[in-house]
Amino acid sequence: MIIDNSGFHSTKNIEIPDNIKLIRIPPYTPELNPCEKVWQYLQERFKNKTFENIKELKKWLHQIVKDEINNENIISIVKSEFYINQFKAHFN
Repeated sequence: MIIDNSGFHSTKNIEIPDNIKLIRIPPYTPELNPCEKVWQYLQERFKNKTFENIKELKKWLHQIVKDEINNENIISIVKSEFYINQFKAHFN
């Protein structure tokens, strides 16, 4: 599981199962956060669009997620050598 250094990602009081490995991204590197990359992908499709109301915006967003957010596309958006190297380091 990839986590950043946000205060609410504290692991002091939780027990992490043996089959879960935490990979911390360096501080102040949102470009390495996979969620940020997905958000950027959505923002690129959103810019310069206008909607009559919030209902139309929700319909558009639902359609984009339904049509474009699939396993292959997510992998292409978030794939990073940083994650691959960090993942491998946890198991070597």
